[in-house]
Amino acid sequence: MSHHHRLAAAVLFLLPAFAAAATRTWPTTAPCNGGTLQACIAGAAGGDTVEVAIDATIDEDLGFGVPLTLRAANGYAPELAADRSISVTAAGDGDYAVEGLTLQRGFVYVTHSGGNVGVRIRRVRVLAPIAIGAAQISLYNSATTPLEYDIGENELAFAWGTYDGAIHAALQVLDTQSGSSSGRIHENHIDAAGLWASGILVLSANRTHVVRVDGNWIRGGSAYGSIDLRQGSIGGSGSGSLTAYVVDNVVTPLHTVGDAQGIRADAYFGSLVLQAFNNSVTGAYSGIDVFGGTGATLGGRIANNLLAGNILNLAYSNSGGGSIGNDHNLLHDGSTSGITPGAGTVNADPLLRGAPGNPWLNAGSPAIDAADGTALANLLAAAGLARTDGAGLRRFKGSGNLADIGALEFGDATFLHRVHNASSSAASVLDDASVDAQPARRPQLTANWNPPGAVGLYWNHPVSALYSSVASHWSLRDEDLAPFADDVRFNIFAPAAGDGNFAHLATAANVSGDTTRLSASGLDDEPDRILLVTRNSLDPGGSLFDDVHPFGVFYLSFGGPGSWFVSHLDSTAMGEGGGYDVYWQPPSANAYRHLAAPGNIAGNYTLLDHPLLNGNACAQVHVTQSAGQGVFNGHQIGVWYTGSRWSVFNQDGATMPADAEFHVVVDARQAFECADLIFADGFD
Repeated sequence: MSHHHRLAAAVLFLLPAFAAAATRTWPTTAPCNGGTLQACIAGAAGGDTVEVAIDATIDEDLGFGVPLTLRAANGYAPELAADRSISVTAAGDGDYAVEGLTLQRGFVYVTHSGGNVGVRIRRVRVLAPIAIGAAQISLYNSATTPLEYDIGENELAFAWGTYDGAIHAALQVLDTQSGSSSGRIHENHIDAAGLWASGILVLSANRTHVVRVDGNWIRGGSAYGSIDLRQGSIGGSGSGSLTAYVVDNVVTPLHTVGDAQGIRADAYFGSLVLQAFNNSVTGAYSGIDVFGGTGATLGGRIANNLLAGNILNLAYSNSGGGSIGNDHNLLHDGSTSGITPGAGTVNADPLLRGAPGNPWLNAGSPAIDAADGTALANLLAAAGLARTDGAGLRRFKGSGNLADIGALEFGDATFLHRVHNASSSAASVLDDASVDAQPARRPQLTANWNPPGAVGLYWNHPVSALYSSVASHWSLRDEDLAPFADDVRFNIFAPAAGDGNFAHLATAANVSGDTTRLSASGLDDEPDRILLVTRNSLDPGGSLFDDVHPFGVFYLSFGGPGSWFVSHLDSTAMGEGGGYDVYWQPPSANAYRHLAAPGNIAGNYTLLDHPLLNGNACAQVHVTQSAGQGVFNGHQIGVWYTGSRWSVFNQDGATMPADAEFHVVVDARQAFECADLIFADGFD
């Protein structure tokens, strides 16, 4: 038994045994292998999980009133028929969750009517709005008992074009009673079409309500707000409070400039504390618009936001108490109202890559490194948010770990490398401005079987990346010294320097058995991190140490500080010399773990499922193997496009094992620009 196999086994024996709630799988496993999905749900007890293991359309309305999780089984994409919806009544203590389901035309509606309740709505896709304009995701609180919620990574295609006096939002949280609520609305992709459609609505009245609205991408929302935050209501009175952390959101037009309302925060009574940091709003009616009524008190800060090409970039009106400060915002091509721009304001063209619909920064943008990074770091810590940007990659980059103004951090790059000519060489020079003469880039590589314009080509060889200080370039090297074949291609991720990008050397101090132990501040004792790892065969002394074994990463802790390891997945001894270039970051919608399962395995590959990858042949995905589930897939891997989905495959044709795990990073800018999309599902 190898060193890390023994360690894992020891940990398993130390774990106490707990009775787990039941998992009911429909329609394959008794007692849910017959009858309807709703019957399976109705038979579940509190704490159970109901998994839907089918790709077919389900023509049922679904609902439950006990704390349980309703979710798509791993590898499956169940879909409710048009005009079918999911209703949940949360009346008793516990967690209520809906995850991974697609609705052709419908909604998920949750009512909290009692009990200490947690609500989770994740990775739900709604393809079209229903005729009455109801919110596609709605959480309504009518109780005075505590509520916590997590609404994230959902894809909504919403529309409403008729004025009827009501607010019609794609996603809404309505919280009208006393008591306390705390929640997060994050990484949702929303199209809100029509003159009277809104994007996200959070309404609080007499409760103490804290909400984190972060990393959402909203196109449109022209009525009351692409993001609309309201404390109290017109003509009402009370003493509630709404604290809103609005961070890293992107708002752009859907069809024409001005058809997005932007970020709006209104307080009619009670108190509103708005912490609006590092949002990007372009081509909207207003960038950030704040209103305080006579019965309200305002507080907070508007900082590090990129507001460009809006009719009103920044608007402020307060006839009540308190105030909201502003600083370090970039304001361009739009007016301000009722507010004097504060310290650190940048009045210059942000040099967007495609205004207003592509809000990433070009090189030379005045927004780069111009944010108040210390204030941002403190805010993220206070709000319990990860140090990622609006695209789910690292927020603080560069040698100084500085932050940019706006939602999207500049610095990382992705490109496709092609070996142009077959030769007798086991080396191939990377020729791209993002890595040329930049030794701190440390490119991460993933073999790509069939990018657009290429024929499928296997490359079952161990490949490393190394930098020549003499030639000032990076090269790929076949560590088994096989000459590169013509047209072999690799996805290259070139992360900017800074925390999360380091070189690890395999030495006697960190090598044990078939592993080498990684160590870096921010990585140690952080089991949730996502890692990309590429072999670097060059030792600092200039010697080459080739390693021909497939490798992956895993995390291990013995009750104290834990560590990440790189392991030979074929259980051979790890040698000293050379090392690995390591990229790491907190998890996000675009940096995640993929688990191979029967529902997504076909032969030697496992299908990925991600909105920026599905249907996007030109996307360049980055993958590193993991032994996090105790499965050691001892094969060289690559990625290939099936015609509709990207997948990870074994280069030697070996069957992909169930529970093989992979760390996956999606560069949203590359995926967006190569296909000119934000939603890969064609909501346009």
